[in-house]
Amino acid sequence: MDYRPNMPDRAELHDDVANTIQWAASKLQTELAKIAKEAGLSLPQYSVLRILNQANDALSCSEIAARMIARDPDITRLIDKLEKSGMVARERCGKDRRVIRSVITEQGAELAKRVNHGVSKLHRAVFAPLEDQHLHAVRDRLRNLRLK
Repeated sequence: MDYRPNMPDRAELHDDVANTIQWAASKLQTELAKIAKEAGLSLPQYSVLRILNQANDALSCSEIAARMIARDPDITRLIDKLEKSGMVARERCGKDRRVIRSVITEQGAELAKRVNHGVSKLHRAVFAPLEDQHLHAVRDRLRNLRLK
């Protein structure tokens, strides 16, 4: 007879871990959305700026979409709004004039930098209780779970 009190079976444990990850991600997303909103951005708009700010070259809508953490079905609409506010500029690809690429403007880069500062501050606060070895272990294990 097994005397382990209240030990969930493996399926229950999987469910509990998945639910805990989803809960933590939801809480983090909520806080990130607040930071973006303070800068006048939606979280998806901030994600586009972050992606473009990190890119070495202008990116097409499909390239931006592929780099998004949370998928947004209407990248074009997000870029339209960012372009109207002066955060992003569009350019036609020299090789294929049908392809339109987006690049972050100086104004967009400055805003992304300000929001990134708030995001980094949040991340430091959330993960401060964990030692570096634990952070590495969590990161590595979560990377192993990436669904293809």
